[in-house]
Amino acid sequence: MEKIISDRDRVRLDNFLKEKYPDYSRGYFQRLIKNGFVKINGKRSESGHKIHIGDIVEINFSDKERKILPSQIPLEIIFEDDDLIVINKQPNLVVHPAGCHQTDTLVNGLLYHCGGKYFPFLVHRLDKDTSGVIIVAKNEKSKEFLSRQFQNRNVEKKYLTIADGIIKENYGIIETPLGRSREKRKKIVVGSASKKMSKTFFNVIERFKTATYLEVKPYTGRTHQIRVHLAYIGHPVIGDAEYGNRSVIADRQLLHASQIKFMHPSSKKKVEFSAPLPADFKSALRALKNEKNNFNL
Repeated sequence: MEKIISDRDRVRLDNFLKEKYPDYSRGYFQRLIKNGFVKINGKRSESGHKIHIGDIVEINFSDKERKILPSQIPLEIIFEDDDLIVINKQPNLVVHPAGCHQTDTLVNGLLYHCGGKYFPFLVHRLDKDTSGVIIVAKNEKSKEFLSRQFQNRNVEKKYLTIADGIIKENYGIIETPLGRSREKRKKIVVGSASKKMSKTFFNVIERFKTATYLEVKPYTGRTHQIRVHLAYIGHPVIGDAEYGNRSVIADRQLLHASQIKFMHPSSKKKVEFSAPLPADFKSALRALKNEKNNFNL
């Protein structure tokens, strides 16, 4: 059973769940709702029911969870205790089983790691091609405590990325409404009718001949937010085929969740964890530095 406190107002229940769990189809949630596996404030509801801010939405994924099998996947564990696990997620790894990815996801690897002692609860997600730090709760209490911090925007996140082209400003703020495309539901667009305001801060670390190395801090946590915002200002993430162009120096979007800071569920103290860059990101930086040095000769 998963529990979400709604941060949306007057949105269809099935659409709300699809937004929160983009790896699943709206039809899947409609079936769950019809069969009574989704409740609002403790009561059964319908797909077209409009939820409100503060509503408690409960989703019973128990049948789905029982079908998830453990897989021996290499995991880089940064920290682990009785409440949570912090992992440096490798690129090209889906976080949760869905579609054609049923046995090769982060959750499958965590099930193998835990040996049946607990079920791993994802309190936030990273895209398949995004690497870096991700938090996983080990019990219901920790899941609810951590989820509330994300919903209240009390979690501080930093990302590293390489953007296409030269960004002239040393720092800046990108603030636009984001929402799902009507033509392609998995794609996020600027200026959608959903009007979910999104804000991203960026600082330039280094400029190369054809690209810019950035530290990025998302104030809001919308789907694909950093990727869409950088594409919006004309500097998409290098390697991002969805919102930019494919790259000769990377076969995936070069976006890395480098740092996260939050309050620990038990100690109630702020904790901070960092994840080192993966090899392909470092290789891209070296290639760009060499290009820059050769250009300056």
